[in-house]
Formats: sequence, structure tokens, C-alpha cells
Amino acid sequence: MTKRIARVEWSGIRNMHAKASKLDNVINLGIGQPDFDTPDHIIAAAKVALDEGYTRYPPAQGFLDVRQAIAEKLIRQNGIVADPETEIMVTVGAMQVVFNTMLNFIEAGDEVIVMDPGYDYFSQIRLFGGVPVSVPLREENGFRLDPADLSDALTDKTKLIVINSPSNPTGAVFDRTIMKAIAKIAIEHDLLVFSDEPYEDLMFDGHEHVSIASLDGMKDRTITAFTLSKTYAMTGWRVGYAVGTPPVIAEMEKLMEHLVSGVTAVSQRAALAAITSSQDCVQEMTDAYERRRHIVYEGLNAIDGVSCIMPESTFYAFPNIKELGLSSWDLACHILNDQQVITIPGVIFGENGEGYLRLSFAVEDAELREAITRIKLAIESLHT
Repeated sequence: MTKRIARVEWSGIRNMHAKASKLDNVINLGIGQPDFDTPDHIIAAAKVALDEGYTRYPPAQGFLDVRQAIAEKLIRQNGIVADPETEIMVTVGAMQVVFNTMLNFIEAGDEVIVMDPGYDYFSQIRLFGGVPVSVPLREENGFRLDPADLSDALTDKTKLIVINSPSNPTGAVFDRTIMKAIAKIAIEHDLLVFSDEPYEDLMFDGHEHVSIASLDGMKDRTITAFTLSKTYAMTGWRVGYAVGTPPVIAEMEKLMEHLVSGVTAVSQRAALAAITSSQDCVQEMTDAYERRRHIVYEGLNAIDGVSCIMPESTFYAFPNIKELGLSSWDLACHILNDQQVITIPGVIFGENGEGYLRLSFAVEDAELREAITRIKLAIESLHT
């Protein structure tokens, strides 16, 4: 096998779930997907599509009517004007956009700015010889970026800045002021930006989602990844889309032929229904997440040695467990073994994630309350 394969690590999240698979009566606060079923009208559209014969190879770039619907959504929701013929591609979730971006732009020795704590882009960067360079996100700033830290991290080898807002694992949102500061830095230093936006619809407390590609001077230097997975509870359908310049999309389309031919035809028809139909289902799910957010926030802050800021978006909480004196791995394993609750060690999301856990509140209210009770018992058992 090639040496580059060794640069890719097994997912820490996968490792926690492997440990949990040997236990009974487990409550899973570790998985990053909605607990809702895909809405009925989307499933119905897929059934109709099967009857209509959508069982063959799709176009590598995606069906044109799906790309046209995406283009209309981008204007309406993101402030991005993109040509469906040349600047949009339907992808296998947002993960394919991450892979293609690194494949298309990163060569050996190129430095890639990532947020810490932040989603694990490290392996995909390293796979192609890139060097991840972490920029700290501090709890006292609400886990939002300080642009001065970004400037300090730049070198003559920096090629790409990766941003993920709303953020996994912290639930933080980079506001318009921060996005403008990132854009200014990217333009001044002639850098590319990869913007990963899977949680764009799961916003609380009136926070605004800002797509950096909508800002002046940024469209031509930004590759943006979107997905239907989180917004419409469609993780298993594997549909996302990339937005970029015509040369970028053309290269992605070319590689699609060699990778997976195209996104499953029936999934694309379901995606079309999701994008073009009533969005009431999105609001209903977001309302449920907001209610659960308060359950987690209040429950965690009632545990001695634990504190948690209020997530601004997503369905993740990122509680501070530093007072307990254990590493995030050790505490997560203790909670799992003692009370059968899966949480994710914060260090998985970067060095600055040490001292935190990630909890998903994409579970039913009663189960969530039970999980918080169990976590409290597990932590209290540390002192007995």
C-alpha cells in the first residue's frame, strides 16, 4: 500500500462507537446526524422517481433541473449567484466536496489553515501531502475566530483557508464581521477559501448564516460545500453540492467519472423535492433542536465540574470538563463504561479541543434527559 494511506487515521468517533458496540442499553450522543426520519414528501418523490425509471446512470455533474433548483436556492438563501450549467455540481454529500477540493488544490508541502477545535479535515489534507495549520478558537470568544490569530498563522506556504460555520463541534457561528475579516485576509494574501456549510439551516436566537462566497471579491476564490443531510434528515441519501468557478466544477466533473460516475439518480430526485417543496419540515426539526438545546445546556451546567456555553447553531454542545482533571478520552470512556452514554472526546477536533466533550442533542427529549442524568451519575462516581 502507498505511504499516503498511512497519513489517514481511523475516525475517533468510529473508535468510540466500536467501544460502545460491546455494551447494552447505550444512549448515543456521539453521532452527527438527525434522529428524524426523512420527511414523507421527500420519500414519496423518490418512490415516484423509481416508477418513472430513475434507475440508470445520472449525469456526472448532476441533473440540470436539480442544479437549477440549487441555483435558485443559492440566490434566495445564500446570496450567491451561480450558473447551474458551469458553477454547480451535485456531489456525494459534502464529504466529496472536501475530498475534491484537497485533491484539486493541495500538493506536497502546501499549508492549509484549519480551525481548532473544528471538524477533522486533517486526514484529507495529509492524504495529498498538505500540512494542516491550526488556528485556535477560544471559549472566551464563544469559539469564534479572532482574525488576528488567522493572520499570525499565515506563511508563504499557505494556500487554503478552511472554515466551517456554523461549526461542528462547537455550535459557534462566524458573524458577518468575522467573515469580512477572513475575506480581507484571503484577498490580500491571494488565498483560496474552502467553506463547509452543512448546518446552514440549524440556526438559533436570530443568528445570521453568512456564506463567505457572497461577499465582495470572494466568489472566484471560494469553493463552498453544501449538503441536504442535516437540513432534511437525509444523511443516508448522500446528496450534497459544490459551488465554485467553472474551471473548478469542470475538474470535479471530470474526476466524478473516475470516482463514482455520479450521485444516485433516485437520490437526486428526492433532493429536488426537498429543495423545491415546503420548508416547514426544516423549521419543525429546528424547533425541536432548539428545545433540546436548552435541556442539554441546563442539565450540563447543573453538574459540578462541568460548564457549557449555549450553542448558537447545529445540534452539538461542547461542554468544558477541565475541572474534572481527566483527559477528554478518559472521561468519555468512563462515561461510556460507567453509564453507557456515548460522548465524543474533544481532542478529536484538535489540540484545543482537549478539556471538552462533544454531545449531540439530536435525540428524543426523554432519552436526552436520561443521558444527562447518567452523565451526572458517571461524573459523581469519580469522587466515590
